[in-house]
Amino acid sequence: MFNLKQLETFVWIAHLGSFRKAAKHLCTTQPAISTRIANLEETLNVPLFFRDTGSISLTAKGRELLPFAEKLLSNADQFHALANNSEAISGILRVGVSETIVHTWLPQYLSLIHQNLPHLEVELIVDATINLRKELLARNIDIAILLGDVVEPNVVSQYICDYSLHWVASPTIQRTSLHATTNFSHWPIITYARNTSPYHEVERYFKKHNNQPTRFYSASSLSASIRLAESGVGIAMLPKEVIVEALKNNTLKIIESDWTPNPLQFSIAYLDTPINLMTIEAAKLTFEAAEQYQTLS
Repeated sequence: MFNLKQLETFVWIAHLGSFRKAAKHLCTTQPAISTRIANLEETLNVPLFFRDTGSISLTAKGRELLPFAEKLLSNADQFHALANNSEAISGILRVGVSETIVHTWLPQYLSLIHQNLPHLEVELIVDATINLRKELLARNIDIAILLGDVVEPNVVSQYICDYSLHWVASPTIQRTSLHATTNFSHWPIITYARNTSPYHEVERYFKKHNNQPTRFYSASSLSASIRLAESGVGIAMLPKEVIVEALKNNTLKIIESDWTPNPLQFSIAYLDTPINLMTIEAAKLTFEAAEQYQTLS
């Protein structure tokens, strides 16, 4: 008779396309993975994979059985969860997150995980959206909290929140005639990294409306951008939520202008195959965390 470990191994090999990657994901050895599949194929009396040098692929029967194996695993997870509530959900949750969220509601999110999913360990990866998207699709992270949507097959992507962008600068910067955004180009424009949508939006605006060259100081670190702006290096484009202390301490001031970029829109994204109860339950908490932060702000 087959067991759940064998089914789990079958599902992950099918999705990762490699015995080695499945072994790494399931925290076991490649020989153990091979043994599980050999035993499962013997029990079912049918081959599940074609094994060629350097690659594997599902047989026709393997493709037919895969959705049933996924459903059995999902039902087993739900059965265990209903019997033990949060006690059943354990393991390492790999969360990829944009730095803006680190400066806003990430503490609330981790607190909710601690309260509701006490047996989860969390591994945080803070990176740019373009990299988080790649890591999610490569299954190197379980959840991505990032700018915009991830429109891909088997990806669940849901809007969480948005933050308006503001032009800000040190009080030491001369403010004469700053109301016109094009006048900002007298100083370097401190922006998000060049591979982000906010950077491209700002670059397009200055190219279209400004006759003189504009210098951009792009940074992948939000903390670095804040520090540069506080030091009077240039005029920055930042969400008000991440500079609360700077505004309170008067090291930064918001500049009212005739144009601002579109708000930053953040989403939660995760792969829905194979179905993973840990990921689903952890994803639900992001909405509560964002709401808690909004209430406290």
